[in-house]
Amino acid sequence: MNGIIRTVLAIVRIDLQKNDVELQTQLDERVSVVEGDKVQLQQVVLNLVMNAIEVMQSVRPRVLKVKSEQSKPQMVHVSIEDTGAGIDPSNVNRVFSPLFTTKERGMGMGLSICQSIIENHNGRIWVSGSVPRGSIFQIELPTRSNKDKVGTMAASGHGRKNSP
Repeated sequence: MNGIIRTVLAIVRIDLQKNDVELQTQLDERVSVVEGDKVQLQQVVLNLVMNAIEVMQSVRPRVLKVKSEQSKPQMVHVSIEDTGAGIDPSNVNRVFSPLFTTKERGMGMGLSICQSIIENHNGRIWVSGSVPRGSIFQIELPTRSNKDKVGTMAASGHGRKNSP
């Protein structure tokens, strides 16, 4: 998972600089390997990071915190936290719904697709508020050693097996 995070952060480095966003990372090098589609998982992290950059355009300071840790023996936890305006509490239960958006030019598909990808990897994704403001998107994914307990990726119909 750390490799996926580093790849995405390298891709968005110029966006972070252009938007004057301070990046803080705390990647636990001891996290276990997650089994899944590397490109799909990169898409999830990229979407969450780009959303965070976008929601911080009108605020100061702009801080993006990305963290990975071994939350449980067979689960990897990733959090992506921003210092944006945050999500209206009345919308928290709707942010992952298809076609729901608060963006002027948004299609409302990004977070819905992220949720589908994470759930297809036998994981979960959720959002909460941050203090004093902002949002924290969190992902929990099973590790490779846990795949027998949650079912193999092949059994759930997934194609390519890259190890993030």
